[in-house]
Amino acid sequence: MIVNPFEYSSIANGTIHLGTAKTSDSQKNEDEDKKVTNKTKSDDEDSYTDVDFSTSIDDTIDSLGQTQESIISAIKSMISSATSSVASISPVSTSSNSSITPVSGDFANKLNDKFKGALAGKGDVVVGAAEKYGIDPALLAAIMALETGWGTSSAVNNKNNPGGLMDPASNWMKLKSYSSIEEGIDAMAKNLKTGYIDQGLTTISQIGNKYCPVGAANDPNGTNSGWIPSVTSIYNQLKA
Repeated sequence: MIVNPFEYSSIANGTIHLGTAKTSDSQKNEDEDKKVTNKTKSDDEDSYTDVDFSTSIDDTIDSLGQTQESIISAIKSMISSATSSVASISPVSTSSNSSITPVSGDFANKLNDKFKGALAGKGDVVVGAAEKYGIDPALLAAIMALETGWGTSSAVNNKNNPGGLMDPASNWMKLKSYSSIEEGIDAMAKNLKTGYIDQGLTTISQIGNKYCPVGAANDPNGTNSGWIPSVTSIYNQLKA
């Protein structure tokens, strides 16, 4: 039996119910003509669709290519801009040879009134070094004042050494020399920060027990015992 797909009834309950088919020769011929016509139409539509779809793909590829180039160009531009911004930021150096940004103010002026010799007028450099390493400028200045007699010692005037720092090459028996007083101040501030405060030694007593220990081999006269009370006294004066 030949089923005419154009004559089946509606779908009911999920089952397709077919209507009565025509079986006459004329109907057969009519069906055959429809088949040929539909086939030709289908072929034409398929051909048209293929061409249109192919063209659409080419256009899409071209569009994506342009979009990809635009995105890559934008990303490169962003990276270049970010790199330039980062490059323009000067890194903070912590080497003992790096410069110190002088910091003026009342405390710097107070130090200028007290320091003499190689430290005369260097109050702003001392405060700048303290700020650079994030330490209390009064603590740095108090230790410096004791170690140099407020800037009058031979160590600070002949070796630019304001902190009484010893040279490890001499087994800690000789004072270290610096090329300038600014370099010596920076080295002292860095040593106080990394060798003491960063190690959890945050009080004058804790710092003194390591900085200037009683009974040290390089203190034959036993003067180290007065370090903690002297630094404490100077510190309190500077903070007043």
